[in-house]
Amino acid sequence: MYADDIDFYSLSETKQRRLVHNKRVATTDQLLKDRPQGKPAVRIFERSLDQLVLDQLEQGQYTIEELANHFSVKTTDVRRILHKYRRRGSDDFTNENFKLNLLEERHGVIRGVDSDGRSLYYTLQTIPFFARVVDPTLMFSLLGLDEYVDTLPHIAEHIPSGKTTELDEDYAFVIGEYWNIDPEEVFTYLTEFDRAYVDTSLLPLPYIEDDEYYERVSRRFRQVDGVYRMFRGTSDHVREVGEEFVGRVEQNQAGIATYQVMSIDFADFEWYVDQSGDYALHNVIGDWVEQIARSLHPDEPAMDVDDSIEEADINLRDEIQLILSEKPRTPAEIHDELPRDVQLGTDQSELKAVLERLANTGFISKKNKESTSQYFQRQEKTWE
Repeated sequence: MYADDIDFYSLSETKQRRLVHNKRVATTDQLLKDRPQGKPAVRIFERSLDQLVLDQLEQGQYTIEELANHFSVKTTDVRRILHKYRRRGSDDFTNENFKLNLLEERHGVIRGVDSDGRSLYYTLQTIPFFARVVDPTLMFSLLGLDEYVDTLPHIAEHIPSGKTTELDEDYAFVIGEYWNIDPEEVFTYLTEFDRAYVDTSLLPLPYIEDDEYYERVSRRFRQVDGVYRMFRGTSDHVREVGEEFVGRVEQNQAGIATYQVMSIDFADFEWYVDQSGDYALHNVIGDWVEQIARSLHPDEPAMDVDDSIEEADINLRDEIQLILSEKPRTPAEIHDELPRDVQLGTDQSELKAVLERLANTGFISKKNKESTSQYFQRQEKTWE
């Protein structure tokens, strides 16, 4: 847990500030927000307290008090971390959606799963294997996408269990790479189901008729009732979440994880309605879910793009794919390798947006290492 080889007071002020900023320095009982006055005894965490708390939540269920005691910090230190990763939508100061980041990096979200009457128990609930393979957007399990499935183009009406198709192979390769699961394992599991496929703006998606599998996923993500008694759900909150999602779609930045976080947020709104009886809100949620389902249609126009911007985007995509190899690189490293004229006309935020679009649509691969995104070329399919 601790970096015992670091002598905090022998470091330069810059390095001390960096460790404090990264939430790695604590006194005997609390996390430091600034460099300490004098030289009190300090502990240096091997990683940020955020990451250590998330690691712990992956292992089991804990109250805020238990986590604070485990790391010898204030309950407020832990509460801020949980709030950061549980809140709906983007952070007001950084404009980052940390719940979305958590889904991209750890394929899970923090849920309140039990209560002893006074305190809630939290865990990091990861996406189960069935959903990763059969329902990667979580929309069938959490939002009832089956009600809208007839609005999407069908590309395979019925494939019986045990029969295999090239569509299954292609899907298994893309989804296996997304989750870092052996594509053959995905293929074997997927073809055990009677299934159909619809075409979407993301990729062809399978769906099955047996609702029980989807309901198991739903039960796994539903939080304990005490959470929804404290939950604030209004039409304004629904609109904020919906508008953020639509904004990502319009900027062509909506990938699989974007649909996951949106599905979880809207499912929480519906579960809040079940608990509160605020059925007027149910109609507002339904209107947004219908709009979200429409966004999956492959022919749904996402935004009006200026021709010159679109051409520049295409040129940048071509340059990226020439540069990338199977070695993961950060956006900064890729930017440094661009031709000089392209480099001068492209800032790193534009490059990152194009990289995200390529990764979301499966043209390249992405992985997260210590909260930094790295991109690399997809390997060719080598299994039969």
